[in-house]
Amino acid sequence: MSEALVIGPLRRLRDALSLTQVALGVAAVALAGGIAWASLLLATGLVAVAWWRPLPATTSRAAQRGWTLLVLVALVATLARAVLLLDFLDAGVDFLLLLVVQRMWSRQQAREHAQLLLLGALLMVVGAVINTDPSYPVLLVAYLVIATMALVVNNLMAEGERLGERVMLRLDREGHARRRSLWRAAAAVAGIAALGALVTFVAFPRWGVGMFLRGQLAGEIRSGFSDEVELGGFGTIKTDATVVMRIRPDGPAEARTTWYLRGSSFDRYDDGRWQHGRGAPSGPLRAVYAWNAVADDGQPRLVRPTLRGLAARSIPGFADSSRLERATIVLEDIGAEVLFVPSDPVAVQVRARGPLEARATPVGGKNHEVRVTKPPGPVQYVVAWRPGQPSTAELAAVGDPPVPEALAAFLQRSEGLGDEVRELALRLTAGAPTRLAKVEAIMEHLRGFEYTLELEETARVRAGADPVEGFLFDSRAGHCEYFATAMAVLLREVGVPTRIVNGYYGAHHNDVGDFWAVRQADAHSWVEVHFGPLGWVTFDPTPPSGRTSGDDAAWWPAMTELFDALRNSYLEYVIDYDLGKQLAVLEGLGLRGSGPNLQRSGPWLLGGLLLGVVGVLAWRRWSRADRTYVRPETVMLSRVLDALARRGVACGPDESPQRLVARLRRHEHESEPPRPELGLPVVEALERFVTAYEAQRFGPAPQAHALPGLRAQARALLRALRA
Repeated sequence: MSEALVIGPLRRLRDALSLTQVALGVAAVALAGGIAWASLLLATGLVAVAWWRPLPATTSRAAQRGWTLLVLVALVATLARAVLLLDFLDAGVDFLLLLVVQRMWSRQQAREHAQLLLLGALLMVVGAVINTDPSYPVLLVAYLVIATMALVVNNLMAEGERLGERVMLRLDREGHARRRSLWRAAAAVAGIAALGALVTFVAFPRWGVGMFLRGQLAGEIRSGFSDEVELGGFGTIKTDATVVMRIRPDGPAEARTTWYLRGSSFDRYDDGRWQHGRGAPSGPLRAVYAWNAVADDGQPRLVRPTLRGLAARSIPGFADSSRLERATIVLEDIGAEVLFVPSDPVAVQVRARGPLEARATPVGGKNHEVRVTKPPGPVQYVVAWRPGQPSTAELAAVGDPPVPEALAAFLQRSEGLGDEVRELALRLTAGAPTRLAKVEAIMEHLRGFEYTLELEETARVRAGADPVEGFLFDSRAGHCEYFATAMAVLLREVGVPTRIVNGYYGAHHNDVGDFWAVRQADAHSWVEVHFGPLGWVTFDPTPPSGRTSGDDAAWWPAMTELFDALRNSYLEYVIDYDLGKQLAVLEGLGLRGSGPNLQRSGPWLLGGLLLGVVGVLAWRRWSRADRTYVRPETVMLSRVLDALARRGVACGPDESPQRLVARLRRHEHESEPPRPELGLPVVEALERFVTAYEAQRFGPAPQAHALPGLRAQARALLRALRA
């Protein structure tokens, strides 16, 4: 077995710094969802074992060969995973974690620690690419200080390794004694680097937000906007306050708690599952005045009158059909290629903040869905929609129009439904002469049901019945999906075309950031019913308490609102910093343009530069004044010698502490008057202190654990001298 490596205080500091800077890089990636939990836990466990095990003086040849073989196998597996599964990010990060573990198990020399510094830097770069939380600047500042200190210490240790063991021991002792000066130097270098990075950031804007991949949100929210949705698999996240989009209306900020933001719409229901049926109508969006307009029968909903600007195409029988409202929406990447628009959308327009985001193109989907083809990351767009719906009188005036063949897909009935469903629908709508009366009769029946997220499978469903039958006839309780599905299937039984919509209901005003936030907790399902010439109209059978249960989400206090506003500002002014924002910053500083703007800001700039110069000079003077370092054991000896001098026993300029002790002992035994009355116990205590001092000061390595004992001896000796 190889003997263990002697670990001095500077070596321990270097180990701690190397591990800390890697941990900061890992945190920057992990907080962005770039590391699988299994990989993170495994790497953490292996690094912990490597940290606490006795480190051998040298790595054995067998261990070197084993690690080399493991790294080669991992490299081949990483390349295969990246090429075959297109999993570049996760594969690369896992490989970096393996290299970190390998270096932590064999970190005897300076070159291994230099490789750990390189791995930490690579992880911070990965974090810069995928991490868009305000936590990243905090981690970056800490990383700059720690990594700079680690680089300084590692360079000192590398020189010691080059010059030999005796120099290494001295360097270990002296470097540890001067660690405060090293920390100040590292902080200064890190501050200069941060200032340079800030100036570079302001002077050279990025290409845009598309350069940064923002992590996808939870899979359960994405499942509601895929090609199919299983009943019970969506709408159960009413306690998740994660913000998925932020809305800024063009008009005044009013109470916007009744927004129905439609995403996916489904027409085919079968065996507890909603899907896009083959017969569902679909079509591309129509280009109208740089907008992408939703179309009905090939006719775009957006028109442009000569005097009033943009407006919606009017619908006969719907008095308020031509009025429009607009809003700008920033949608986070939720892993689904869908744009959320208020019910009855008219047109959308992507407002790209960079060349990559400009690749996002709105396209029409089935059932008036507005989808988008885009690279990973968020998307900013403007949406125009009809804010109102036909009144009750306008809906009643339609009567019960015939259903054309084009809407046959919205009358499809699941073959798995029992006859009881049809009988219930007929009984509820008996005597209802109009389509509106049938809708109201079904909704009146569902008002007696209970909203709950705690779903229990009934005996009927366990026996093979459709889940909606268990909801209608047994539990009479469920969440929004069950209410919407029950209403849709019951109306289809009586010849009313319906479709189900998954999206979000409501929005919550953030007073700090002055925008409307939509959260995962606001996910919701509702029904759209076709009313002949009036088109599709929104109805929501879910009880009001179920629609707004997201308002009481446990993690939405004022602090969360403040953090979301901070994150939104960080995304807007840091992550989305581009050429336009750069010009605005330079104009505000007076560095672009001329005339009054420059005259107003010039004195402020000059004053700021002068203050900066004065601050640097003051710091340099302070650092020079504090540059002399005195070891703690030397301070203790000086205090003891001063106390002896006050008692009349002065240590000569050519006399060492040991020779002073010998002289005092000779006086005690030879009784050479005149001499001070110290007493033999005091002289013996002084001898013990001087012996311990010289062992600590001039021994092979300083012993940090010996300082408290030496300090206690000095205090006892000083008390004896004062007595």
